[in-house]
Amino acid sequence: MKQKQDEIETFRYIKAARRLMKPITNKLESLARNKDISDELRFEALIGLGKIGDPESLPTLMQLFNEYPECLEPISALGFYKSSTPVSKLIERLQNPDSLYKEEIVRVLGEIGDPMATKILMELLHDEDRMVRYYSARALYKMGGRDVVQALCSLLNDPDEWIVINVLDILSKMKDPEAIPALVGQFEVIRDSRLKAIIISSLSTFAEGKLLKTFESGLDSFDPRIQANSVEAISMLKIPGPEIKRKLKRFYGHPNNRVRANMCIALAKADPKAVFEEIGNMMVSQDASTRRSAAYVLARIDCEKRNDYIHTLLEDENYGVRKMALKAAMMLEGSVGVEEIKPLLEDENQWVRREVVECSIRMEDFPNDLIIKSFKKEDCPPVLEVLLKYIIDRNLYETVPMIYERIKKEPDEEMPWLIAALGHLGAVNELNQVKKFLGAVRPSVFVEYNEALLLNGDLKVFDIISGNLDEKKREYELISWANIAGCIGTFIQNTDGYSRVLLESLGREVKVDMGEINVDSSAVPNDNIENILEEAKKSFQSKDYLRASQHCEKVIEARPHNLEARYLLANCSYYLGDTNKASDLLEKILVAKPSHIEAGILLGQIYFRRKDWKSLADCYNKLKDYIQSDDKKNIIRVFGALGLAYFNLKRYQEAIDSLNTGLKANPRDLSSSYHLALCYYSVGDTERSRQVLESLRKTLPPDSQVLKNVLELLQRI
Repeated sequence: MKQKQDEIETFRYIKAARRLMKPITNKLESLARNKDISDELRFEALIGLGKIGDPESLPTLMQLFNEYPECLEPISALGFYKSSTPVSKLIERLQNPDSLYKEEIVRVLGEIGDPMATKILMELLHDEDRMVRYYSARALYKMGGRDVVQALCSLLNDPDEWIVINVLDILSKMKDPEAIPALVGQFEVIRDSRLKAIIISSLSTFAEGKLLKTFESGLDSFDPRIQANSVEAISMLKIPGPEIKRKLKRFYGHPNNRVRANMCIALAKADPKAVFEEIGNMMVSQDASTRRSAAYVLARIDCEKRNDYIHTLLEDENYGVRKMALKAAMMLEGSVGVEEIKPLLEDENQWVRREVVECSIRMEDFPNDLIIKSFKKEDCPPVLEVLLKYIIDRNLYETVPMIYERIKKEPDEEMPWLIAALGHLGAVNELNQVKKFLGAVRPSVFVEYNEALLLNGDLKVFDIISGNLDEKKREYELISWANIAGCIGTFIQNTDGYSRVLLESLGREVKVDMGEINVDSSAVPNDNIENILEEAKKSFQSKDYLRASQHCEKVIEARPHNLEARYLLANCSYYLGDTNKASDLLEKILVAKPSHIEAGILLGQIYFRRKDWKSLADCYNKLKDYIQSDDKKNIIRVFGALGLAYFNLKRYQEAIDSLNTGLKANPRDLSSSYHLALCYYSVGDTERSRQVLESLRKTLPPDSQVLKNVLELLQRI
């Protein structure tokens, strides 16, 4: 019964929010129907309507879908809308051999997920366009169904290796036993070693005893990738320890570090003494990758002298070994891990320092003063990012002055993180003072800022956005605000992301819809509100979080839009153990990023971590227009990542242009150089690819994994 009530409540919140957005929706519909403005503005308004998802806007979406069959945006808008109503029209468009953007229509059908499209998607699994085949496979995976596995298995013979790899990934996630015969058959006939290794990994997820013969044949392979994956696959089977030992014993001392590492993990219980000796041998290897694999094993098994081994590896000359050893140190009991990782806060390598801070976040007894000391002098953005996470996690309010001083210097990449930290720490006064850093209206900044206001219960955001969709404004401004409106529309549909404060504010609007208005915001006199808030601050500083939260609740009851009280309440909730409410507030405050160009850079980094390449490309493609020609630092960051996004989207020429732009600013960017070589190779320009690869071969360190990839690609050429 409670579940049913929660569903109804969720619906009411979204309905109330859409009612408040109605003036915005009306203005977007007006723009979308206006033929006297540019197509760019009309389509941006249309995308905005799709993201808001108001059922009354569907006729406008369908009108433009019919008017512009040659354009991509009306199709994409329906994908955001996620309504089954237009599915028949989309299928009809697909059945037209002359229709454009088939891959986008298929992708949208996958987003909608209506089973009505299953039949045609099955047929399109063998379309001549690789992206149509790819999106068809992904769409069918989302929809599910009895015949989907067999249909996907038919793609294992696809001539495009990229398609095969993606299908293997899908089948691994589905874990349907019906796929096993096809996977085994493909493993037996295929010659490509890379695909064979991937198939073994896919089969290992089933953990079926009948696959032992296949895995044993993988052990006999000459390719170490297949051997390593086969060792891991056998270890996942329910086989007695002595039997596993008999099958894998011959891999002690194997020249490939992955094979040795997987073997140690597999035999940790069956042959602990021999595994102990093998780890010791790996630790004294001249090969850094082998020593790193020893640390990898120690992070996953327990053995004699494990502590001593980890301590030794933490002092290794190779930063990759030290970084992996930190993960193993986290498994040590007591405070040994804390004492061991403290010195590495001063490590010369930024990624080791970052790993130390990430480990310390998970250690309740890690000394806060060491983190504060590191924050004072740290200049590397990746490390600063996790230092701020620690500061937020431990509610180190004493760092607020330091954070604000950094903001005053207008730093580059870390500006959004610093502003978000002020929000987490409840430093509302400081947040109000940094409003001047918002700059010109850019969607990447203002979407985040307006979402932050909503999370703090400020429903005036809807009126502000509506007011800025004034048709008297310049067109480029209207495009920005239409984009902002759409993103806010997406935000309001995700009720799981609502803060308690936003739920309370929208709850009042739900009461309006239900005719149950009973709100008295003047219960506390004006002259008492500031006094109560000051009492809340004092209680918080003295760690009386219950009393502080009670004071905050009183302030919020009287003044629902008091941001300072809401920030303070978020921190109180955390320390009172209400982690659900606290995490909801704290995570969402991150969107409060009034900043310059760096806000867009951070947004791109978020997409990067999600591997959402399309969103990353869209974000940085817009962002690059704001970068000054002499701003080398941001040119390097934006164009390198933009090139990587285009590479993963298979838009190779755009990737080449972006990567070359970034490399002009920083010719030593090895990652960009490597991906540039891959792009040239993909478009058939093998000579340029060879030139870049030869340069990389001279530059990369001998123990680099990238160097191995470079040499392999040179052999192909």
